[in-house]
Amino acid sequence: MAWQETYRGIVNDEFLDNLPNTEEERGKKSFNEFDENDNHQFVLEVDGKVVGFVNVGITDDSEYRNQGEIFAVYMIKKYKGNGFGRKLTEVGINELKKLGCTKMIIGCLEGNPSNEYYKHIGGKFIKTRLFKLPNQELIENVYYYESI
Repeated sequence: MAWQETYRGIVNDEFLDNLPNTEEERGKKSFNEFDENDNHQFVLEVDGKVVGFVNVGITDDSEYRNQGEIFAVYMIKKYKGNGFGRKLTEVGINELKKLGCTKMIIGCLEGNPSNEYYKHIGGKFIKTRLFKLPNQELIENVYYYESI
């Protein structure tokens, strides 16, 4: 649901319409496919309902080898503005530290209002890269954090 809310009008409808309908469904799917050696994901529950998640790991960006990356931070719209996004980001950063990371990057699709959030929490815009989806290529802004 968070992807659908955030990216409707940016990402093609066909892709969005084939995603899980709720964060709980997405969380269960991710749990079933979880590989502890590859990445780490945490969910946020409010009143027993999954309303957001963060997914982190070692980046595969060749320019930033052996550094961390927050691959995704998503929150259902009605829960935004309560500090939950910041808390999820902190959980992700703490997990990256456990993985031995001292620096990280975060990518954010152009047109996503969260670009401002990543700058606000200290991200330095360093480049754009292609984010490939089936039948669509999008521009992703990449933010660098010298110290986490």
